[in-house]
Amino acid sequence: MIQKIAYFWVPVTDMDRAVEFYHQLLGLKLLFKREDWSEFDIDGQRLALRKVDTLPEYEDSSVPGISFLAQPIEQVIATLKQKRVHFTEELKVYPYGKLAGFRDPDGNVLGLYEPPPRASLR
Repeated sequence: MIQKIAYFWVPVTDMDRAVEFYHQLLGLKLLFKREDWSEFDIDGQRLALRKVDTLPEYEDSSVPGISFLAQPIEQVIATLKQKRVHFTEELKVYPYGKLAGFRDPDGNVLGLYEPPPRASLR
């Protein structure tokens, strides 16, 4: 039976550029890098980069995205902005948490998420 997500992958057109972004700018732990596939460890979960010649085309409303847990989110946003990560969606606060969005060099949708304090979930 299914137990958990083994890995998730995103398409990239330039492996060197993508590995630099995810490893150097986002600070993810690089497990290995190959020409066609690279993997990172995120607290026991694996994020893979898959080399493709062309990126898939999506309707704006159906683009898949990955949100990373970021606490405190304001500090993570400030650090990434210092590293010249461009945010496409500035910090927004909702009852279910704080969110901010950005994209990788290939345009893959990424985001940061900070859950609300436990007290506000009651």
